[in-house]
Amino acid sequence: MIKKEVEAGKKLGVDVSYRDGLAVRGWDGKPDQRHGAIFARQATFHPTKYLLGVLEWLKRQPNFQCFARTKMMSIEEQDVVRIQTVDKHIIIARAAVEATCAPLQRLSINAEMEYDRTYCIAIRIPKGSVEDCLLYDTEPTYKYKYVRLTGCDDKDDYMIVGGCDHKAGQEDENGRFAELEQWTRERFTKAGSVDYRWSGHIFEPVDYMAFIGKNQGRKLTYVVTGDSGNGLTHGVLSSRLIADEIEGKRNPWAELYNPSRLLSIAKSLPTMLEHDVQIQTQYKRYVQPDIKDIEDLQVGTGGVIQDKQTSNMKAVYKDENGKVHQYSAVCPHMRGIVRWNNTEKSWDCPVHGSRFSCDGVCIEAPAKSNLTPLNDTARARQEVLRAA
Repeated sequence: MIKKEVEAGKKLGVDVSYRDGLAVRGWDGKPDQRHGAIFARQATFHPTKYLLGVLEWLKRQPNFQCFARTKMMSIEEQDVVRIQTVDKHIIIARAAVEATCAPLQRLSINAEMEYDRTYCIAIRIPKGSVEDCLLYDTEPTYKYKYVRLTGCDDKDDYMIVGGCDHKAGQEDENGRFAELEQWTRERFTKAGSVDYRWSGHIFEPVDYMAFIGKNQGRKLTYVVTGDSGNGLTHGVLSSRLIADEIEGKRNPWAELYNPSRLLSIAKSLPTMLEHDVQIQTQYKRYVQPDIKDIEDLQVGTGGVIQDKQTSNMKAVYKDENGKVHQYSAVCPHMRGIVRWNNTEKSWDCPVHGSRFSCDGVCIEAPAKSNLTPLNDTARARQEVLRAA
């Protein structure tokens, strides 16, 4: 597979070579380096500094306005675009761009993507002890890992190690951070303390190409989604591509990323059908509760229980004070039954990856609204969060 990537890269004019027995300075533990592809002339940059720079430039533009903490709920097209927020405010525009994790619609593009959780740690490493390069370990036994370095202090750098992806809401997420740490220490024996750990969401199209351009069935609404973990790259690319499309200019990449493309999606039909079948099996959770009794819950945990009177599925969370908060376990997007994520204290939907905080507040699309509260403590908690 790696050799095929090298050959494909060379055909595209990429500076890439293949090397048997590839050795990386500092990889002095487990001897599982065998061979690899070397992509030359790569670069890294600081994403936060980059985004702050973009924001500062936008703030200097005379027509720029930014409305933070404003949730969009719907888009309607007539001669113009009418955007409605959760507080019923209306924004009117000549064109709209949904530069979001997932567009606010039920199916179409959302049904053509897989929704994964991915994990990352920042572990200290003595400065200069490891070669400063971008590493991608594609060995299938270890579920794919990637490594990069960034500054820490005068003595250490941070080694950023990520991977361990899995479908959102469908697998036990416990132990993913420990696996990343173990994998790192086995190979980089000078590694020190793990100072940070975090996770993210990956939207993976069935044909592995992002959706950038005019949304399916729309005339004035554009989307950027399906980033496969390449959101910063696609952010730059899409700004040019969509600007050209709005202005009626031809862009040579438009057809490749076209959200309404048929050929590459058709070629991926077997994968898409397999994905759809796997998604449909997740609806079995309507008859498979996680717990039988609320008393089974420990403080600070949650679980799905079936109401004995109505047979409805309830998402139950017991907070740090022992108070019980009950919500409908039905995701408002495509009505999948959510699953408790104990590592991140969230409710994750196994159907299309929507996520909700322990308080039932929507934190990840494609769902637009929160889980419905079913008791007074749950309602009060959401009201407090909404007021804040």
